[in-house]
Amino acid sequence: MDFPLVDGLPQPAVITAGDLRYGRECEYGLLVTADVRLGRRASVPVEPDPIRERFGDLGRDYEREVTEALTVEVGGLAGDGVVDARRLGPDEVLGTLRDPRTRLVHQAAVRGERFVGRADHLLRDDHGRWVVAETKLARSARPHALLQVAAYAEALADAGVQVAPFVRLILGDGTHHDTLREDLAEELAEVRERLLEVLDTHVEQTRPVTWGDARWRACLHCDACRAELASRGDVGLVAGVSSSIRRLLLEAGITTMTQLAEGTDPVAGVDDSRLVSIRSQATLQLTEPSPGQPLPYEIHDPAALAALPLPSEGDVFFDFEGDPLWKGATLTDQGLEYLFGSLTASGEFVPFWAHDREQERAALVGFVDWLRERLERWPDLHVFHYSPYERTALTRLAARHEVCQQEVADLLDGGVFVDLYAAVKSAVRVGSPSYSIKRLEPLYMGDDLRDADGVTAGGDSIIEYQRYREAVAVGDAAEAAVRLEDLRQYNEYDCLSTLRLRDWLIAHAHVS
Repeated sequence: MDFPLVDGLPQPAVITAGDLRYGRECEYGLLVTADVRLGRRASVPVEPDPIRERFGDLGRDYEREVTEALTVEVGGLAGDGVVDARRLGPDEVLGTLRDPRTRLVHQAAVRGERFVGRADHLLRDDHGRWVVAETKLARSARPHALLQVAAYAEALADAGVQVAPFVRLILGDGTHHDTLREDLAEELAEVRERLLEVLDTHVEQTRPVTWGDARWRACLHCDACRAELASRGDVGLVAGVSSSIRRLLLEAGITTMTQLAEGTDPVAGVDDSRLVSIRSQATLQLTEPSPGQPLPYEIHDPAALAALPLPSEGDVFFDFEGDPLWKGATLTDQGLEYLFGSLTASGEFVPFWAHDREQERAALVGFVDWLRERLERWPDLHVFHYSPYERTALTRLAARHEVCQQEVADLLDGGVFVDLYAAVKSAVRVGSPSYSIKRLEPLYMGDDLRDADGVTAGGDSIIEYQRYREAVAVGDAAEAAVRLEDLRQYNEYDCLSTLRLRDWLIAHAHVS
């Protein structure tokens, strides 16, 4: 967004497609951004997010690929009739579109009433109309993306351009998603009207936006919201407190974790058992860790833990490592499970590696065969994992490669795989807003807690695997080996953590 100045005074905001998305999702965050632009406050510190940065890089790379492919498709090797409009203003773009020789325009600046933007692609169809298209790395059409491209089309139509009756998203799997403009018009008008109303109302004030102002929606998840929640000890930081429950708590005058933990009165709209749970959760999150209890916890349903399978010598502790950013030979071939990590009860780590589709198939077959051989020796064994992902991924892989489908189904339906996340959520509360296995490790890893250096989180592993692939691409075998060893150690630790968690849960099956 921008606030043009006239005689030193800010004028009504001019919005962008990004503002449409932000305003649709979080009005508070939008106004924080506006206050920064108006010089009313400092910007919100943003934690570095290597995964978000990586996706951004891939999105830009994909846009370049699509631009090059469209250029050749429309204009041939010489690019006849194709215009790169990155250095052209909106009026110059309009002139280009009127030229009958122009068939395709990339990065076209558009300007509407209080709106500016830059459309990725404008393609002239057989009827002389312009199809407005955006490139998106996502594999499905997201509402904000549809509104973005619809806003570009509307601005061009208002400027007198003959625009096609539909807009197009070129998705990350190479497919085209076309949507009639009339199907988007009502929502676009509502979102834009609300956005401008919010900004205009705020600009008339002279003070920054205030957290908790009932006029503005807050998403509770963006950087601006999370900063406010943290600074106030907001009740929304309690694990299990959804946005709807938070709203009921606020209506009851309960705004902080402390107030929730210390409260005893019922709360209208919140079930009594749920209220007991979130009050206990708030108390645990407020409890300071100690050497004797580095992570406060309570067992609220020991019977659920007692239902876990008894240990077997054949037990396996399993964890996938995957790269959602991996791309195969085609646009639709994306995402790779590159490591099936398995730790036995005796401490042997058995990895099944895969760096392409053929190897992924072989890893799946190898893992299933290995597991079936162990079942013949130890029929009472179980495969313990943390989160539903492993079950879902195995089913997806068997279907993708059309192999081991019955064997995988038999293993899953036969109760061989045991999700410890489900056991934790049903029986244990911990003093953490997150129940990821890494946050639970102070309970049971003791002196073997993860080193803060190296690969320590799932996002780190994705970036590390990217670095491995880059090293392979340039022929740096030594660097590739180092990266792969880091990933192996990370995965083995995850499997060991799953083993230790299983033991800790069984040990607490009769403790309350």
